[in-house]
Amino acid sequence: MAKSKKAIGTASATATGGALATNQTLRKISNEVNVDDKRINGFKANPRLLWIEDGYNVREICPEHVEGFVRSYTDGKYVPPIEVVDVEVDGVQRFKVIEGHHRTIALQKLMSMGVNVEEIQVIEVQGDEIAQLSRMIKSSEGRELTPMETAGAYHRMKQLGMSQTEVAEELGTTPAQVSNYLQLLKAPVELQAMIQSGEYSATSAWCNIRKCGSEAALAIAKEDVRAKAEKQAAKTQGKNVPKTKTTSKLKKLRLAPKKVDKMSNIVTSLADQITPEVIKSNQEIELTMDVSVAQLILSLAGEVSEINSHNAEAEQNLKQIEALKDSQAPENSVVYEEAEEIAA
Repeated sequence: MAKSKKAIGTASATATGGALATNQTLRKISNEVNVDDKRINGFKANPRLLWIEDGYNVREICPEHVEGFVRSYTDGKYVPPIEVVDVEVDGVQRFKVIEGHHRTIALQKLMSMGVNVEEIQVIEVQGDEIAQLSRMIKSSEGRELTPMETAGAYHRMKQLGMSQTEVAEELGTTPAQVSNYLQLLKAPVELQAMIQSGEYSATSAWCNIRKCGSEAALAIAKEDVRAKAEKQAAKTQGKNVPKTKTTSKLKKLRLAPKKVDKMSNIVTSLADQITPEVIKSNQEIELTMDVSVAQLILSLAGEVSEINSHNAEAEQNLKQIEALKDSQAPENSVVYEEAEEIAA
């Protein structure tokens, strides 16, 4: 059986804990020099050598996710290996975590509780910084990225010198989708928080940012969320709330087609009582109707009045949105100035 002692030599050098090219392999650091090739660069390591670079992980740490791994380690369940590269931190050789940050924090928590964890399974990640970042983003073992985390990941890859098209090819998506997510980084902090929490749709956000600018997109999002909350509250309480209360004050309303038909039928029935002779007489005309018809007329008149009032407010709000749009320079974010590289 062939044995492997191949050293790492593909990483870049930094003074602050970035990966260092070295003739000493990860396996040697772990006192496990000979490892079968069939183990695909896997070996056992001291968990105390694991190191998390601040700001490197594209995923926010989720306490519930960490607790899940704590339980898995405690119960002896299978936990995927942590993926690492060799680094030097303050003159000490460490394993920088590329994929498995939640697992690492779970291990640190266990050890802080006095649990003796002597060794864990890790995998040496090959390739340059782009390949390592790509591995972390695409990992099927990690929590699914939120839209804002995806946007940050795409931006990180662009900072490494990649075009939107190259990012798309590397991550198996489209240049258009990369461009869409990058739009989210232009959003105000409040809107980014709404997207991150799932309160507001990323798709709606990037469409509105493109159409109206970031500040206007925030105003639209806040109103959409308000209307949605009103609608949900009414549904929960079983109340029949007018549509004008549960519709965004940036959207105009129209009378429902069925109600338009009812109004048309009323007009037709009343018109049947009017003859040319009565009109020629130039006298007052008396029309008769059932009480139910009179009640329906009052109901429809009230709804039309509410719709007109809502639409007048919507018109005013839309003008304010347009003013916000006009006051914003196109693509005004210096940090995220992006040429639209969408492939035709």
